[in-house]
Amino acid sequence: MKFRTTIAAALTLLLSAAHGAAHDAKGANGGRVADAGEYHVELVAKNGTIDVFLSDHNDKVVASVGHKALAILVIEGKSQRIALEPAGAGRLSGKASGSLPVAPKGVVQITRPNGKTVQARFN
Repeated sequence: MKFRTTIAAALTLLLSAAHGAAHDAKGANGGRVADAGEYHVELVAKNGTIDVFLSDHNDKVVASVGHKALAILVIEGKSQRIALEPAGAGRLSGKASGSLPVAPKGVVQITRPNGKTVQARFN
């Protein structure tokens, strides 16, 4: 009987962990977080502005100087490209041509200072 209880508890823990991993994590600035190479990328859309916050896998802020990025987002069924430029410590920012949903879907392509690129996907 103890064996069955142990197996049932283990399966419950395993299934609940898998369910939790399927959701986007929330970042320190209230946005969704996705991995992109050695970065955690937090996407925040507010009042027509896209802000992307960069941190490493230890959640330490990565300086945005020398980085540039392009957010390719689906807004009202259409693809919109938004150039993002450094705007403070660990933040890249750009303006959309119109209003933005709170949780836009798309990709943020980041070009590092050495010219290599990484991508973060937001679904």
